[in-house]
Amino acid sequence: MLKVGDLMTLDPVSVEPDVAAVAALDLMIDQGIRHLPVVDRRDRLRGVVSLDDLRAAFPFSASLTRPPSVSERESALGCAVGEVMTHGPLTARADTTLSEAADLLARFHIGCLPVVDGAGQLIGIFSETDALRALVDGEPAKRGAPSMRILELELLASELRAERERIGKQLEDLRAAEGEFSEGQRDPAMDRAERARLLTEIAVDEPLAALAASRLGALDHALSRAQRGRLGVCEDCGREIPIARLRALPGATQCIRCASGDRREAEAAR
Repeated sequence: MLKVGDLMTLDPVSVEPDVAAVAALDLMIDQGIRHLPVVDRRDRLRGVVSLDDLRAAFPFSASLTRPPSVSERESALGCAVGEVMTHGPLTARADTTLSEAADLLARFHIGCLPVVDGAGQLIGIFSETDALRALVDGEPAKRGAPSMRILELELLASELRAERERIGKQLEDLRAAEGEFSEGQRDPAMDRAERARLLTEIAVDEPLAALAASRLGALDHALSRAQRGRLGVCEDCGREIPIARLRALPGATQCIRCASGDRREAEAAR
């Protein structure tokens, strides 16, 4: 029976809680990863910071496809990893079975399990990708077994549907606040402080709502492509679009090479 210790990444890249969160993003971009274990000076696990955590904390759109600009870095300098990480995360041991680990990932909707020893020291990390790879590699003889790419795209589509549901709820809440404010304008019983509170909420949320609506459109486009079996396929060259790019830009229809114009420039030079 496969164990986490057979599949995990040994000695994973990690950070300490007092490291700048933007430095954690640099590490993720450099390593092409979405999760970083957070350890103290004795390598004891203290938390996990994810790309989603950084996206939630930064006043700009964090992405694995591009480093932050100088101005974006400056806007995030006051944020440390320990302020945005998940404290006391779920963990696994090296002898945890694959089925047990996969059940934890699915049940709690998380992307990774740090692997610790008996003293709580970090020794590895087990990700959803490791679980999927084990599923594919463990049954090589099955005819028609799905490829790793197909499984990753199915998992991504599931994530995008969940994100779409969350954004839809946020937009519903904003519309409800706007409706409450409109009613309050006509309700003499609502005091000035309550009206001010609602107005402030709307003023703060409106710019975010515009971004959310834009993201919603990208998600709808991505899910439509997924239904047609075209998610992750570059419309220009037909090559695969990296999963990391699709997570950051769900509506992307070009690989990075085509989007940057390198392919067109190469063809023009022929």
